[in-house]
Amino acid sequence: MSSQVHHSRYCPTCGTPVKDGPRGGYVCTLCYTVEEPPGAVTDRTEWRHTKQRRLAAARAVWEREGLLAAD
Repeated sequence: MSSQVHHSRYCPTCGTPVKDGPRGGYVCTLCYTVEEPPGAVTDRTEWRHTKQRRLAAARAVWEREGLLAAD
């Protein structure tokens, strides 16, 4: 019994078969065309805001504890 791989998507730039990623996007292995999964821009924006809030909270602690060097 042999298993066959059927590609349902092809890179629009070069025509290479691509495999969907776990969240729906892909990167073509031949020409490196990227298709982002749905919601990727929103996820990145939320991640960036969360990171900024965490850094601000850490900076406040560092300043309060005198661990942040003054410029």
